[in-house]
Amino acid sequence: MGSSPTPSAMKKGNPKTENLIFRPPIVVVLGHVDHGKTSLLDYIRKTKMAEKEAGGITQHIGAYEVEVQPKKDEIARSTQDKSVSLRRKITFIDTPGHEAFSKIRSRGAKVADIALLIVAADESVKPQTRESFDCIQEAKIPFIVVLTKIDKESANPEKVKKDLTELGVYIEGWGGDVPLVEVSSKTGQGIDELLDLILLVGEMEELKANPNQPGSGIIIESHLDSIKGITTVLIIINGTLYLKDKIATGSAKGKVKMLEDFQGNSIEKATFSSPVRIIGFETLPLAGEECFACGEEFKEVEIKTGSRILAKELGDKNSQLKIPVIIKSDTLSSSEALESVIDQLGQEKSWLFLILKNEAGDLSEGDLKIIPQGRTLIISFRINKKPEILSIFLANKNLIPLEGEIIYEIKDKIQKIIENQFINKPTEEIIGKLEVLAIFHPEKGKQLIGGKVIEGLARNKVKVRILRNEEIIGEGRIVNLQKNRIDANEVVTGGECGILIDYSKLIEKGDLLEFFQKIQ
Repeated sequence: MGSSPTPSAMKKGNPKTENLIFRPPIVVVLGHVDHGKTSLLDYIRKTKMAEKEAGGITQHIGAYEVEVQPKKDEIARSTQDKSVSLRRKITFIDTPGHEAFSKIRSRGAKVADIALLIVAADESVKPQTRESFDCIQEAKIPFIVVLTKIDKESANPEKVKKDLTELGVYIEGWGGDVPLVEVSSKTGQGIDELLDLILLVGEMEELKANPNQPGSGIIIESHLDSIKGITTVLIIINGTLYLKDKIATGSAKGKVKMLEDFQGNSIEKATFSSPVRIIGFETLPLAGEECFACGEEFKEVEIKTGSRILAKELGDKNSQLKIPVIIKSDTLSSSEALESVIDQLGQEKSWLFLILKNEAGDLSEGDLKIIPQGRTLIISFRINKKPEILSIFLANKNLIPLEGEIIYEIKDKIQKIIENQFINKPTEEIIGKLEVLAIFHPEKGKQLIGGKVIEGLARNKVKVRILRNEEIIGEGRIVNLQKNRIDANEVVTGGECGILIDYSKLIEKGDLLEFFQKIQ
């Protein structure tokens, strides 16, 4: 980005010391799935945003801003030092706890100033607790251990403290200096203490920024909204971002056409530590990228050509089973998580997945044009299919669709489809169905019937399955096929025909004939 500030410079504000003022701390909330991260934020925000998530699991990064009432001593200090703000704000970044979202957690930790390591008092340290601690260490930021669900009868804080020591987390009173707060999202116990501690740690870190600089920050999330277009969530680290500002990242550029705060309210400007929603990028920026308001220097910013179209191999590189895959999802974070799930499944089952495309946005006809010969798995995650896309799936039997809305369920779905469609391939293909309208001259071993093709086509000399009341009663073979009393090779949907069938049992009016052939 040329002379643009580095991430460290962005965190500490402009290198120049003038106009620097204290900024609110940005806090990332990390921990194992279902340990109460979102419930804690729900209590703090006094809202119930978690109910909007399928299955109650936070599937994307959410960024929220809260305001804490000032204390008397802070009011006194603010009158002496004008750089001390009475508006005690905290920005929270909530991250999913499921193992597939490791990249999102890592990204959230790198944006934040302070981390909350959430551990349920009744379950103690779990796999994602360890991974979250690794993210915190990698980001090199201070953190607070938060014991949730302390109100439960099965809560065992002493066991958690012991397990944390084994993990390498040494809390105050247990040989270390990491603060620990016990909280309950039901009763509110410890919440005020936690907020005060966050502000104290932020003050000790001397977080400062320059409101007079052009706005800059980190892309937290980006997706294609079917109505609004490309929608991006940004955490502002320094400066002030204005409506109509020109903006750029390493892979995308645009102009702020719409600016909203975290509650969805339209605003004219936003300053540091604020989470905002931007509409105006020309292409999808990548999550984790730095974003800058460019002013008149917009044309001089070098934009790298980037694409989410991949030719990536995931899973066991030595596998003989190669499975082509196209992924279309609601956001880039979902795309990352799906890749993680697929890679893990491939390693476990010794399968190789060939990722032909992995994008955020609705499935289009253009996506299906890159399909190779043979079967291809099409994963649609939390998106809708258009009618024209559905018709393409019906016409092309090699397109194997898979839909899902919850990450932890989709792994099993992929495995079942691979086992049924790619390993144990179907040995027959249904080519058409016919409704029996009349019976002519039934003979022993052979029968002449009249009927109408209601699906696909009827083909001479193929095998036929007879169904009565949706149950299979037998199988036979077409000896001769006629249309308008003339021999025919095929009769398509809507056509009436006469068929001589090699079948021993009597066929009845209203029966359904299903024509099928073996797959080579």
